[in-house]
Amino acid sequence: MDLIGRAGELAILRQTIDRAPGVLPNVVLHGDPGVGKSVLLQAGVAHARERGMRVLGGSGFESEAQLAFAGLHQLFAPVMEYLERVESFHRDTLLRVLGMQDGPVPDRLAISVASLAVLAAVAEDGPVLIAVEDAHWVDHPTREVMMFILLRLQPYDLRAIFARRPLTATERVTPGVHMVEVGPLDDEAAGQLLDLLHPDLPPSVRERVLAEAAGNPLAITELPQTSVGVELLPSGASLRTRLETGFAGRLLELAPRIRTTLLVAALDGDRLQHRAELSPYELLEAEQAGLVTRDSTPSGLRFRHPLVRSAIIKTASPEETRQAHSVLAEQHQADPELRMWHLAAATVEPDERVAAEIEKAARAVSLRGGSGLAVKALQRAADLTPDPAARAVRLELAAELAGESGQLDLAQRLLDEARRHLDDPARAVAVRAQILLLRDGDLDAARRLLRGVPGAGPLVRVMAASYAQDPEEWAEVTELVAGCGDEDVRLLHDVFLGASTAARVRTALDDLPTDAPPGRVAALCRAATWMDLLPDYRDRIRALTEGESGQGAVTHAAGGYWLAAHDHFLAGQWEAAESAANAGLDLCIRHDLELLAHDLRCSLGWIAAARGDADSAREYSRTVEQWAAPRGSGLHLSLAARNLALAAMAHGDYETAYTYWSSISPPGVISPYVAFAPWTVFELVESAVRTGRTAEAEVHAAAAAHLADRAPRLRLHIMAARALVAPEEEAVPLFKAALALPRTERWPFDHARVRLALGELQRRRLQPGEARPELRRAADLFAGIGATAWQQRAEQELRATGVAVSARPNAAHGLTAQQLEVARLAASGLSNKEIGERLFLSSRTVSAHLYRIFPKLGITSRAALRDALEDSAVN
Repeated sequence: MDLIGRAGELAILRQTIDRAPGVLPNVVLHGDPGVGKSVLLQAGVAHARERGMRVLGGSGFESEAQLAFAGLHQLFAPVMEYLERVESFHRDTLLRVLGMQDGPVPDRLAISVASLAVLAAVAEDGPVLIAVEDAHWVDHPTREVMMFILLRLQPYDLRAIFARRPLTATERVTPGVHMVEVGPLDDEAAGQLLDLLHPDLPPSVRERVLAEAAGNPLAITELPQTSVGVELLPSGASLRTRLETGFAGRLLELAPRIRTTLLVAALDGDRLQHRAELSPYELLEAEQAGLVTRDSTPSGLRFRHPLVRSAIIKTASPEETRQAHSVLAEQHQADPELRMWHLAAATVEPDERVAAEIEKAARAVSLRGGSGLAVKALQRAADLTPDPAARAVRLELAAELAGESGQLDLAQRLLDEARRHLDDPARAVAVRAQILLLRDGDLDAARRLLRGVPGAGPLVRVMAASYAQDPEEWAEVTELVAGCGDEDVRLLHDVFLGASTAARVRTALDDLPTDAPPGRVAALCRAATWMDLLPDYRDRIRALTEGESGQGAVTHAAGGYWLAAHDHFLAGQWEAAESAANAGLDLCIRHDLELLAHDLRCSLGWIAAARGDADSAREYSRTVEQWAAPRGSGLHLSLAARNLALAAMAHGDYETAYTYWSSISPPGVISPYVAFAPWTVFELVESAVRTGRTAEAEVHAAAAAHLADRAPRLRLHIMAARALVAPEEEAVPLFKAALALPRTERWPFDHARVRLALGELQRRRLQPGEARPELRRAADLFAGIGATAWQQRAEQELRATGVAVSARPNAAHGLTAQQLEVARLAASGLSNKEIGERLFLSSRTVSAHLYRIFPKLGITSRAALRDALEDSAVN
């Protein structure tokens, strides 16, 4: 197909479809309405069909933008038979997502992998093109799946073309996706197109049309045909308004019956499935009016352009629109979610039956990862609720889901509205307190609010107490929880105070249904953190991060990223931990979730400290302390101190480390309300021993003895602490008993530090032969996870036993070009922010690069960068 003025775009499409060497197998066309994206996409589809390709995809519809996985249904409807060719778990996943099989909706990664598996199976029978028009109207969950697929087309005989509206200023372009902006035609091409379509225009009119159209092909096509005449176009009106006005003028010339049917179709999408309601003559009349066009869709017709649909909807009266929605609500009886939106638009007077039906569907949407979408439906349900008390309950539920989905300001407004119908019920107070906690970290205000309503928000109260770490607050909360009927709240309370067992937490998580509310999942997974059970529930964490990040419960998704970062850190997967923490931090920043953002900054500081990047650890801790101190968040202050202490230990500064460790947990005191106090035992004892505080070390190790059965990793720490304070002849067997505990290597950082302590003891006892294997194993473990400073300590001890340690790699070895540039700028003395400004990177991205650079260079600080780079130049 030859299109005037589009040779460049057509060449790109053909190269993409033909899988030309060096060309990405995907392209996304974006541009203004009427600029020709749809025509180009159709040209691409025609090119693919000429080459015998199967074409899948469809179109996004505004009416389906709020229906989870509606776009996925379009994609797979023509190839359902291929589900039999993939593994049963992939087939079951898609059948559940498409509503063809009972069961909970799987997490987004499982859906994405299953979708790719089916498309790969289709491609085995011949090349496939995925073509999607109006991709911006595809529902959010499907867009996430499609993005996963777009980035993984290369190994299969697949290619994809998407068309969408222009990018906004805040949208990020995903690396690996070929974005092509479709701009207006140049003056010569615009003139050629106008002369081709309207050859007999008077010169003055021709000039006016070209000026008004400004190179927009749709405007060039339609403006000369507008029923009001080109000369009567309103001056100053936007091109979109002018085009819609032209389409509306033609619509008003049609019979009422045709207009009504077109309105129903416009509200139901762009597929004209209602054509059977019109006679062939009436369809021809609509086609001759330039409102519909023939194509290869199952209905054989579609609206000529999305602006036709918007013109039809805008020209309808409110009563006509409600009647059309009512028709669609009846037609979609089998689809509760789609029926919900049409019912909401069709109903005017309060109606409890309709409100209850909308609420039921909204709850189902929220459990499918659509908390944000459910809020709008619940607001409408509240509007249609006759009883003020019931209306308030629905508004409070909407506020709760709005809070979960990160819409904190909206949640506050909904609560204020609920108060006008019912005077501050317990649920509203709990949601309001949660907003104060998540958005501002205002622990005092949240506590005062909850104290005013006995029994309100026990879960929020427990979480607030866990951050405050105040014994008086915990005493109040314990009294509140004693009368609480929520077993999970009591469990979380007991876990935080060290009064629960791993078996109890495991039972609660195992008994949790697969479609449990995300808030309940997040709370119980947090309990699992203190019991070292997270590795057994990684599927639950993935469900939070992947299933709730888009239009879902964003607050719990952010908590899921914190859980993932914690789990990855303990498993020695520090780059994955860093990625998870940064993804969660980005989510928190976008949604003003200050409390959770500082949780994640603590995680990033922990990673930096363990790597030996003391500068970054101090930077994160300083940020956390400045925020947490005025709010009284003892947990954040403890975590910041932990990170500073660990960074000091990495460089052998045990005096500073002891000061920080003892600020969290004084020697001999392990407060039950200080969440991380048990996890500081080994480090505090080691710091005390190294600084000559033997009595303090002994009393602290003795105070921790009763905690050994709480969690496996804690048992390792406490046994190692006992070894540190034991007489030398008893210490080695105690260290070996600690290392012999089951599966200790699943925590490589903890395991390596205990093994380093054993090797150091054996070397001091003049047993180099026994020390060497321990020190070598410790050095290898540290190297494998990127704990560079600790690796250097282990290698230094190894040298002291008489073993020659190989030289470190030169500075340029293994660095990417960007990492090398970051290293040079950091060596010159620039801060992360200044480096970011020069390289157009965020300061956090610069910090992430440095995290990766230090282990590759075998250094632990910025100060060593200059020498490392100079050595590289010499080599």
